[in-house]
Amino acid sequence: MAETPRPSRADREAQRALLEDALSQLAASPDPDAAAAEVMRALDHYIESTGGGTALTPREAPVTDYSRQDAREIKWAAWIVLGGAVLGTAIVAVALSGGWPAALAIIVIWVIAIAALVST
Repeated sequence: MAETPRPSRADREAQRALLEDALSQLAASPDPDAAAAEVMRALDHYIESTGGGTALTPREAPVTDYSRQDAREIKWAAWIVLGGAVLGTAIVAVALSGGWPAALAIIVIWVIAIAALVST
């Protein structure tokens, strides 16, 4: 990649002065949109001339590819956790004859299931 020559100090100062003028006229301008466009033009010119790259170059395309497969895998995990909680509830309901121990065991099963779902 060819390196662009750096402008002289006098050129940079002239461009800075142009940018300062555009900024100072921004507040007092009767047409703020046109004044803002002038400031952006002066800023783009200053950035390009100082070797900061072109201000109009589009950004690099995103490299992350979010696929729907991940969402399907999470959905299967959720169904497995819920199925395990229902199965555990049925086993506890049949194995324990009722009362507080069965209720506490079922509550513990569902709290663990909810914690597993929230953590994924």
